[in-house]
Amino acid sequence: MKKTVLVMALALVLLPAAFAQKVDRSQPGDGLFFDVLPVTIQGYVLVPARSFIEWLGGTVEYHSGHLTAYQFRSEGPRIELWIGDGTALWSGTEYQLDVAPVMIQDRVLVPLRFVAEAYGVRVDAEGHTLQLRFGEYWQKAQMVIPPPPGSYERAAWSKVASWYEQAGRRLGRENVGIRILANAIDAGNGVASLTVMAKWKDHSVTQDEFSLRLRRSGWQISSRKSTAIDQIGKFPY
Repeated sequence: MKKTVLVMALALVLLPAAFAQKVDRSQPGDGLFFDVLPVTIQGYVLVPARSFIEWLGGTVEYHSGHLTAYQFRSEGPRIELWIGDGTALWSGTEYQLDVAPVMIQDRVLVPLRFVAEAYGVRVDAEGHTLQLRFGEYWQKAQMVIPPPPGSYERAAWSKVASWYEQAGRRLGRENVGIRILANAIDAGNGVASLTVMAKWKDHSVTQDEFSLRLRRSGWQISSRKSTAIDQIGKFPY
């Protein structure tokens, strides 16, 4: 029986061969950061993939529109997906996806719940947030369900994301990924606030609070407050 699921997708830097990198889920921010914004398409959430698959403990291969994720030297699941194709393979068994993988900003985005559940991670929607939980561990991660393209909410997210893209010039430090933890957007009154967990190239992690105002030219950041996150216990689970 087909389940109705909220599907997240994942984006991946295009690599011609296997790429594996151990992600420490006990680090501040729990190790889950994305280098492109998640997005909702046809009611299903898609998020950056390589970061997510590696966070799950997987290894990724990509060749000409074909993505394979597996656990290196393990009997764990092997997942295969194709850009634009709603059919996936899970350890050789065919599954129909609710949304096909897509390419955005030179990244491959693929359905997350399918991938997460294959690796034993539970995905729960709680209001406007998603909780990702490892059943056998205490670790979990939280993120906001991303807005769809073309929305005022999406434009506010994009404004904040562009701030991080330019952070190297402004702050003299390079951002390597973010995750949006909370947002409150009132386009009618032209105000928005976002809470963002950010990881920097020097391995530091910050939690940033942004306030935005909607002008004729679009969303503008009116203030930002940053707090260093140097202990796992400070992360707001």
